[in-house]
Amino acid sequence: MKEKLASYLQQFVTEGRLHQIDRVLKNRTRYITVVLEDIFQPHNASAVLRSCECFGIQDIHIIENRNQYQVNPDVALGSSKWLTLHKYNRSANNTTTALENIKRGGYRIVAATPDVHAQPVEEFDITAGKVALMFGTEMEGLSADALRLSDESLKIPIYGFTRSFNISVAVAVIIHQMILKLRNSGCSWQLSNEENLKLKVQWLKNSLRHGDDIKRFLIDNHDIDSETQ
Repeated sequence: MKEKLASYLQQFVTEGRLHQIDRVLKNRTRYITVVLEDIFQPHNASAVLRSCECFGIQDIHIIENRNQYQVNPDVALGSSKWLTLHKYNRSANNTTTALENIKRGGYRIVAATPDVHAQPVEEFDITAGKVALMFGTEMEGLSADALRLSDESLKIPIYGFTRSFNISVAVAVIIHQMILKLRNSGCSWQLSNEENLKLKVQWLKNSLRHGDDIKRFLIDNHDIDSETQ
């Protein structure tokens, strides 16, 4: 069972790392997720992952239609190994495939756009249900399909001459607002016990140089149930 594997792996990490894992798990959420459509600049792609991880968002959905999502390790600083990345790059229209899948998970798709009719982020109602925040390419923004399939739209109010923020800045500003709203909302936003345990096992493995080898050894020797794979 996963409980047995977690207990076993814990002995190979420091007490400080174990406390850090438990602290981060308490602040992790899947109530908000982020969807990235065709982000192609490695600096921006990496900065987005770093912001999401820092603010406690676990799932990132990456849509690759024309552009491959590339991460700059010097910017991401290892943040991707603590996140769950879902990539969509196998169909003719990956945007449709991704958004239909996310909607089946109970999320409302919220497009981030500078459109004048979009709702200001500070007025957004976080209590209406789980939120998938969707961001588009650096130059063109979200595609027509993405906007068509979105349920709502929001924007960051801009008071200068420039029409929009850099994508990585926009993600950080919006997520910061959303996380503050969520934590003050009374919504049930934390992970379930099962999700906590699954991530704890994964993060313990990520903290070890040979985490996979240890897990395989235990499975081969029948010390844990194979269902924990």
